[in-house]
Amino acid sequence: MLHEYTISMLQEAVDEAIEKLNMHGYYNSYYDQPIEQYASDNGYGVQEIEDGTVDLKVIIEEESIPVDVEKEQASIAAILTVEKEKVHYQLLDTVEWQEPFPIIDLQNGWFIKPVQEEQVPAGKIIHFEPPRAFGSGLHGTTQDCLRLILREEMKGMRVLDIGTGAGLLSIGAALSGASEIQAIDMEDVGEEVLYNARLNGVESNIKVSCADALNPKFGIDGTFDWIFINIAANEIKQLFAFVDRHLAAGGRLILSGMVTWNEEDALKVYQENGYQLKEIHQTDEWVTAYLIKSR
Repeated sequence: MLHEYTISMLQEAVDEAIEKLNMHGYYNSYYDQPIEQYASDNGYGVQEIEDGTVDLKVIIEEESIPVDVEKEQASIAAILTVEKEKVHYQLLDTVEWQEPFPIIDLQNGWFIKPVQEEQVPAGKIIHFEPPRAFGSGLHGTTQDCLRLILREEMKGMRVLDIGTGAGLLSIGAALSGASEIQAIDMEDVGEEVLYNARLNGVESNIKVSCADALNPKFGIDGTFDWIFINIAANEIKQLFAFVDRHLAAGGRLILSGMVTWNEEDALKVYQENGYQLKEIHQTDEWVTAYLIKSR
């Protein structure tokens, strides 16, 4: 059982407050750094907000000795020299510490089902553990890519998934029949990708590497029938030479992570070099393109 105490304060005072709490034995305290999202040429960026108000949270874990809620509330208030009423309390159910991950209906007969969800949807299922990495399945780009992948016949094909995240696109390719999937990501996501692959019985089809495809020293053997890239427009443009070396003639390419204000510029690099644009899909401002290498 976890007890949470929240105190609103100016951000400039929060580090000193945490130090005071630590001196009095309250070691588990934190706050969320305020950030502001802004549109950029490459999609979106974020910047930290250095002033304003933040919510400092102090967590007390109840073990063998019960927590005296009123006493702890008064103690925290005294340490921080605020009124007791300014220290807001709530009991956290540790089972519900994370927000529940919903079943996602891909609107094509397929569902993404989290492992803890007892309800079983009527359709084909991708079993999934909500990830630490990007690629939860909630984002529109992931869903648009999956809808394209799951409708295709990939039996016996070789697939490269660049920026795999938690592996949903690789798993979708395996479920569509691909015999070999190379999944790469700049983060070390191998453990969770293969865990999710095992949930769906396709772990033998997927090999995961921690690598940066933009690094000139990165190499991979052979060509692929399909390549998936779900990152951002600038990186999509920079990856053209790599993609062109490793996508077989007549191969299929899914590009995602672009936004409406940079898709044309990103796709132009491919279309001017022999890639035929077959389809465009858009969810909100996010754009996914399906291309064929025609030469």
